[in-house]
Amino acid sequence: MKHADQLFEEMNYIEAAKVYDDYLEKTDKREIETLKNAGDAHYFISKIPQALKWYAQLYKIQGEAMENEYLFKYIQTLRGVQDYEKADALAEIYLKRQKNPMLINRFKEQRKELRDLKEESSDYVLYNLSINSENSDFGAAFYGDQLVYSSSKKNNETSNKIYVWNQQPYLDLYIADRTKNNGELINEQLFMEGLASRYHDATIAFSNALDTIYYTTNMSKNNKWSNKNGVNNFHVMRGHIVEGEVEGIEDLIFNSKEYSVGHPALSADGKYLFFVSDMPGGFGDTDLYMVQLNPDGSMTLPKNLGAQINTEGREMFPYYQNDVLYFSSDGHYGLGGLDIFQAKNLGDFRFSVPQNLGKPVNSSKDDFSYIIAENQEEGYMSSNRSMGKGDDDIYYFTRSCYQLMAGKVLDSLTKKPLANASVIIKNQFDTKIKTVMTDSKGIYLAQVPCNNTFLVTGTKNNYSIAVKSITTGNVHRDTLDGVNFLLSSYNDLVEIDGDEEKIKIDPIFFEFNEYDIRPRAAKQLDHIVYVLESFPEMKIKIESHTDSRGSDTYNLLLSQNRAKSTKNYLISRGIAENRIVSIKGYGEIEILNRCVNGVECNDEEHEENRRSNFIIVK
Repeated sequence: MKHADQLFEEMNYIEAAKVYDDYLEKTDKREIETLKNAGDAHYFISKIPQALKWYAQLYKIQGEAMENEYLFKYIQTLRGVQDYEKADALAEIYLKRQKNPMLINRFKEQRKELRDLKEESSDYVLYNLSINSENSDFGAAFYGDQLVYSSSKKNNETSNKIYVWNQQPYLDLYIADRTKNNGELINEQLFMEGLASRYHDATIAFSNALDTIYYTTNMSKNNKWSNKNGVNNFHVMRGHIVEGEVEGIEDLIFNSKEYSVGHPALSADGKYLFFVSDMPGGFGDTDLYMVQLNPDGSMTLPKNLGAQINTEGREMFPYYQNDVLYFSSDGHYGLGGLDIFQAKNLGDFRFSVPQNLGKPVNSSKDDFSYIIAENQEEGYMSSNRSMGKGDDDIYYFTRSCYQLMAGKVLDSLTKKPLANASVIIKNQFDTKIKTVMTDSKGIYLAQVPCNNTFLVTGTKNNYSIAVKSITTGNVHRDTLDGVNFLLSSYNDLVEIDGDEEKIKIDPIFFEFNEYDIRPRAAKQLDHIVYVLESFPEMKIKIESHTDSRGSDTYNLLLSQNRAKSTKNYLISRGIAENRIVSIKGYGEIEILNRCVNGVECNDEEHEENRRSNFIIVK
């Protein structure tokens, strides 16, 4: 056991795992520390089924008294073998210990969203690249039309010294040309050979002008980065590209020999640098941080991205584009190992609840190092999933960008939800894209392509229609919330008068002896416009009446002119002329009260007779 423990302390986890396995297979003795180390040795080299074996035995001994760190790892290994039911049950125990409602609510939200994603067809297609080796290939970064990435493949130009953790050569940076038709990488060579050291050089980021680089390394002159345990921690370095070479390489202010910093990522405007670190004061094993970069090259102190992003686990490999942070995590709800998430910057770098990108981007293994092109349709990621070519492989992907349109359909009068209402989505050419129905709460959800404008119609049988123009953005899986519709019931807009149906309307006021449409009359006629627009198949006839003052002949002509003015106003507001079947002035033929010729009445009584009817004929 001393030999196994020594190998473990030296971080020679591959050999340590073998010795622990041999020992535990030959004895029935189960010591807590031995089971922990045996599980960890496999866990650290991504041998998840083997790690699960020893963590499960540890849990059998300790039960719910198991320490948080190891309960967390046990849950992760269960996810790694896709035993999600048991993992979720233990996760609930784990979360109750935290006594943090935010974590529980986030767990429930992310679990529901991931389950919903499984039921949808994927918008991603992944391709394993032919350039991948039997070792680790990952950490891609766009460099103009080329790609720079990290690899531990053997080459004849660096030392090929072996990294004891995974028994592979140390990482070097490579550059290759990208083919436009399938994302393959060709013409591979070492990237700026002057950067290559005897240890790790990996995960790089470039300014938009491609003249400044940030990269991760753990090589320093005279081993000055080595801590008291002899470990060279990772640092993020900055340099400037001048005529194809890197000059002025500098150690950034937040680096330390006491902890690691790596995985740099720049915002498009070059104002913010994101990175990962295990520095003290974080939430978990590794957290995501950011600094603001000043024009003179100075920078602010690191800011932790907070509990919405960082968990008790590992958050790694940030990538920031269009106010969306992409990153990998094994602390948020996922399929197993590191999963790739996205979170939207809501302002001042306050982020939304991270969304799991689902299959096939994520698997039960480690999925990480996600980048996407500006067109939002293609990119690269890395994974150590089964059926790959080596340890970690780089995958090219294509993606159909979409957003979620959400809202409610309500009765305009009662504000009650309308179930089974239709929401019809058409493009700018009036081609129907899809129709979705509301649920019992009047809620609908529709998936629509990014960067498009749509005409969206809410409708329900025996109700009005409502139309809105909606434009989607370029943030994948963003939600356009609050696209609501208020629909009016036909029965609320129409009244029965004998054998006829009429549009309900308050009196249309014409001044005495006039037929011009005044503002008071226009207000009521706009209601007629609304009804006709709400029921596009409806046709009407217009009837106009006067009071008894004036001669019968004159009033007949006056009412006809008022009917014509009414028709012309409706047409001016966009109502097609063929929807007004007829107009007719009745003069004083159909007086509603006692105010016939020769009867003295006040103005209010005469006003009752000056009216218009809008009779529905279809």
